[in-house]
Amino acid sequence: MDSNRLWSPAFTNYGISSGILYMTQYVLVAALPIVITSELSGSDLDAGLAMTYFQIGTILCRIFAGRLIDGLNKRIVLLISTALFFIIMGLFNFTTSLEAVFVLRGLHGVVFALGTTVMATLAVLVLPPSRKGEGVNMFAIFSNIAMVLGPAIGLYALSSYGSMALYIFLTVMTGLAMVLSNIIPLSKELALPKQSKYKGWHISQFIENKSLPWALMGLFIGFTYSGVLVFIPIELNSMGAGIWGSAFFAIFALMIIISRPIVGKIYARYGSKIIIYTGLGLFILGLFVLGFAITPLAILFTAPLLGLGYGAAQPAFQALAIQSAPIERAGVSTATYFLALDISVGAGSVILAVLASAWGYQYLYMFTALVMVIALALYHIWVKRYTPLEL
Repeated sequence: MDSNRLWSPAFTNYGISSGILYMTQYVLVAALPIVITSELSGSDLDAGLAMTYFQIGTILCRIFAGRLIDGLNKRIVLLISTALFFIIMGLFNFTTSLEAVFVLRGLHGVVFALGTTVMATLAVLVLPPSRKGEGVNMFAIFSNIAMVLGPAIGLYALSSYGSMALYIFLTVMTGLAMVLSNIIPLSKELALPKQSKYKGWHISQFIENKSLPWALMGLFIGFTYSGVLVFIPIELNSMGAGIWGSAFFAIFALMIIISRPIVGKIYARYGSKIIIYTGLGLFILGLFVLGFAITPLAILFTAPLLGLGYGAAQPAFQALAIQSAPIERAGVSTATYFLALDISVGAGSVILAVLASAWGYQYLYMFTALVMVIALALYHIWVKRYTPLEL
């Protein structure tokens, strides 16, 4: 067996399983607002609240996820989290009210946070030491493709087959993720916890300080991306072009898939800075153009810019957050970055929903573009100095 192998069965299965969990989440991000507003008689604010309840669950769990994963048997944590995810997804088939949706989204957020964090941690641990940096970036592909394919799948399935068929499909997929992620044997050395130098409760058991600068960048990009995820489908649906939402996110995903090999080579040869500057620049440009888009075709035109920008910058921030910390802190550093992303998406879905109601969608996108300009300036002035030396 090649000890320097990147695409081992364990790494691949954790990646696929993590991608399925992310896909499930982002299918619901795109489809639930339409279900809530069209089938459950909810408002735009109710659609935003469904996302917020999910993020509350993820935030509450993510705070403790790093300590749980680094302090308990990781195989047991993985099995429990994936089994609960499967059960909760199955319960969506029986929802008939907004209250039931909100409760399930909150529970969904808890097990999503635990499951995705433990999978990302195990993926890092099974990588060969000399390829951890490369592996972290490759693992991010699964979640990023899922993030952008999920909305396309959700909108297509919802418009073609209805919400019940959509929930059944997602239940089957989460069952597959449960099987794939738990079928690979894991050595006791990797599964069992290492002894911590801290006893009792300490802030370092929940937050990795070295990952905070990159978590801050994740907070900015997650906040603005929540506006794209939640409001593009609603805006297109209000134009009578709801099916165009599938095309938007399909193009978004395709740009990430096509560009990823090139982005990876540039990252490996020149480091993270050129990827981040280019990615943030394209993302900002896409948001500004979106602010002037008043037709479905014009909105569709922004998908390549947004896909290239987000697909380059966000995985770079995640990789740098994990690589900034010692490998034995993989669980906490991963949880730290994801916590920032969870907070930003949850806050963004509510704050931007209020702004969308007051300003309209065009001014909303202009505002998010300005937020990312601030993020780019912050990176240039301060954050980039924390880039790990080997990058």
